[in-house]
Amino acid sequence: MTAKQTQTTNWAGRLRAWLRRADPTRFGLLGVLSLPSYFVDSLAFLEVFSLFFIFFLWILVGPIVDVVLRRGAEESTAPTDWLEVGDWREMLTFYASLPLLFANPLLMLQDVFQMAGSAVAALRHRGSLPARGDERAVEYRLPVDGEWTVVNGSLDREFSHSWFPVNQRYAYDFVKTDEAGRSRPEGTSATVENYYCHDEPVLAPADGVVVDVFESDLEPSRGGGFSHPLKRDIRGNFVTIQHAPEEFSCLAHLVPGSVDVEPGDNVKMGEQVGRCGHTGNSSEPHLHFQVQDSPNFEMAASLPVEFAGASTESPWLDEPTESPETTDESSAGVPTTDGGATAITAGQRVEQGEPIPSDGHEYETSGRRLAATLERTALGLAVGVVLAVVGGFVLGQPALSALLAGLAGVSFVGWAVGRLVVTPRTGGAGIGLGLGIAATLWWVGPGLSTLGVLAVAAVCYGVVAEIDRLLARRGFAQRSGYIDNAGDHYFRL
Repeated sequence: MTAKQTQTTNWAGRLRAWLRRADPTRFGLLGVLSLPSYFVDSLAFLEVFSLFFIFFLWILVGPIVDVVLRRGAEESTAPTDWLEVGDWREMLTFYASLPLLFANPLLMLQDVFQMAGSAVAALRHRGSLPARGDERAVEYRLPVDGEWTVVNGSLDREFSHSWFPVNQRYAYDFVKTDEAGRSRPEGTSATVENYYCHDEPVLAPADGVVVDVFESDLEPSRGGGFSHPLKRDIRGNFVTIQHAPEEFSCLAHLVPGSVDVEPGDNVKMGEQVGRCGHTGNSSEPHLHFQVQDSPNFEMAASLPVEFAGASTESPWLDEPTESPETTDESSAGVPTTDGGATAITAGQRVEQGEPIPSDGHEYETSGRRLAATLERTALGLAVGVVLAVVGGFVLGQPALSALLAGLAGVSFVGWAVGRLVVTPRTGGAGIGLGLGIAATLWWVGPGLSTLGVLAVAAVCYGVVAEIDRLLARRGFAQRSGYIDNAGDHYFRL
């Protein structure tokens, strides 16, 4: 019997399972109905819908409620209950560090853009977002070798990484665990070196071409719920690879300086691209992996993927299985053999089997430096708006513009120096450009509407990201002479 099928008479277990299925976060989407009231006075009555934004707090409150209900449940109701990853002290550390997260405008705006990106993705797919059963253009392998454990992620809503925002809907978090389900030896400190998965190789899940890298984000020396307060991207250090016109993989939270590839490099399935680390929004060392339909993380829709040549073991079932196999939707992790690839779910141990041969094809994609620079510029402008609002409480106009101009200069210097040390990030100069534009706007037009400028920056970001996606799709298909799994030339443009 699976965790999804478990029937419990205990109220705590039933409530825990119901909350997981209900996902109160989705009610926060009703808050979007309030947005017109901030721009049109005659629509002020819609402002009441802003109360629904409170439901987004479930992202923070939900884990605490789940821990409490888990203690009260008479039996297991989740496939991850056997894991001993984190405890109440690590959860307390995580929540204590949240003010630093909200004080970081780069990360705060990334989260906001992810929410907005969900709407963009829904429009792009005409309301029918990618779903389980959709076919992928290429075969994917696990992005790691050896036995790993899935701590987050599933093709089913109940145990997905995060059903909303949709850019991480079908993402997976991987760690290494011992037989007891611990991610580091019992009794050891939370220094990153003690975690089994730290510094382990991270591999390309399929043939493709690298379109984006970042490897200069800082890594804290400890896990245990703590992440670096000066992180510059929620993904930390990452590699993004294009495998098909509309399929990109993102491998995140890598060790600083461990990225072995650059934008434009061809990679083969199973080739090392970096090492597993603890950068970005990370409570302990782990690998975040997802396949998405755009090179832009925030504006993408996550794509469901199964893994060729992979085997799984479900410790809560004690039923090891062999590849090839798939997972029936109604079984939430009970494998059935049908000759296909392997669908994995949270709580399973997974391991890549026989390597899948590369097709040996050389791929190309159109350069996205300009598009990426414009995206980062829009993000930098939005950051400047937030800083102007906060700084306006303590600084006068000349000082505020000078502060933004100074930050723009620091960003440019950091970008220029960084290019000499690590692989430069595509569009890396954009943040400085955006801050410079913000400084100029606040100098020549101090009475500008901050909400209006922020809205313009967000719209520009979304529009440029969509153009970036279309150019990447067209460039990959035309330059690579791409042929999909069905043997057809891919020019659906």
